[in-house]
Amino acid sequence: MQQSQGSLRCSLRALGFVVALVLSAWPVPGLAQLTRLQVAYPTTVGSMAVVWVAKEGGYFEKNGLDVALIYVAGSSRVVQSMLAKEIPIAEIAIPAVIQANLAGADLVMLAGPNHKPGQKLMVKPEIKRPEEVKGRKLGVTRFGTSDDFLLRYLLGRWGLQPDREVPLIQMGGSQEILAGLASGAIDGGVLSSPLNLRALKLGFHMLVDLSAIGVDYQGAGVVATRSFVRDNPGTMRRYLRAYVEGLHRFKTDPEFSLKILAKYSRITERDMLEETYRHYAVKVMPRIPYPTVKGIQLVLDEIAQRNPKAKAVAPESLLDLTYLKEIEASGLVKTLYER
Repeated sequence: MQQSQGSLRCSLRALGFVVALVLSAWPVPGLAQLTRLQVAYPTTVGSMAVVWVAKEGGYFEKNGLDVALIYVAGSSRVVQSMLAKEIPIAEIAIPAVIQANLAGADLVMLAGPNHKPGQKLMVKPEIKRPEEVKGRKLGVTRFGTSDDFLLRYLLGRWGLQPDREVPLIQMGGSQEILAGLASGAIDGGVLSSPLNLRALKLGFHMLVDLSAIGVDYQGAGVVATRSFVRDNPGTMRRYLRAYVEGLHRFKTDPEFSLKILAKYSRITERDMLEETYRHYAVKVMPRIPYPTVKGIQLVLDEIAQRNPKAKAVAPESLLDLTYLKEIEASGLVKTLYER
């Protein structure tokens, strides 16, 4: 009897081993089939919040995507990675898209919730008026980025010539601009929430809030190459769905969103995080992240002053709204906000 029980236990252990082997080799639904993506973002300010929340809230995984977020300082460097096919999707603003396409690239924007400039020009306390920036060194992340475009646009409105009358210095990233201000390497720089609030606490002041100058502007949004969109329609459809769900979570769950902003911006002060949240989640971002055609035209007009080829570009040609329109027609957005 004891021998029989021992044989039974051995048989059960053997069966358990076989079952474990089978289970380990069997694909787990919803896990083994995740599509892996590397997605780049160029700055650590609040305009990137949607993609951060979509990642941390699990919305990419929910839609069958295994997304690795990669920080690459400056949208011009992100574009280089995209053209080298190292990064298929990125969260960048329209100036980088336009300038890359004028040079022969095939980038396209599929969503863009940032319709107003979030940047502020932060300067030393002794600089009180716009004309006093003449001869002063002002920092941008990199040439060709959103910061660079907006600062050049602003200087033009003030009748000042960028580079010639106002030296523009490439700092690499937003954190580096803040560090340059603190060290005295630059006299001013373009910063967004929450970093502009950190600059305030360091004794610098805001010379101008670009969100208050009365212009529409297409900031950061979902950008991919047309070839990637054409070859991966299912992936793009799922990505945009997750993005819309992440946007909803950002707009409707302040406490969760503040934690995510703190994690990625590395800012811990509650007042700074709350101001960042109010600006982007409440004031700027719409429920459906359609880009602003008027804001894209503004950028085209400014770039055309330096590159006449931009005059022939229609703003709509830089967009592919197929997936957003599908999502809106499906009733997803209405369902999310009626819960």
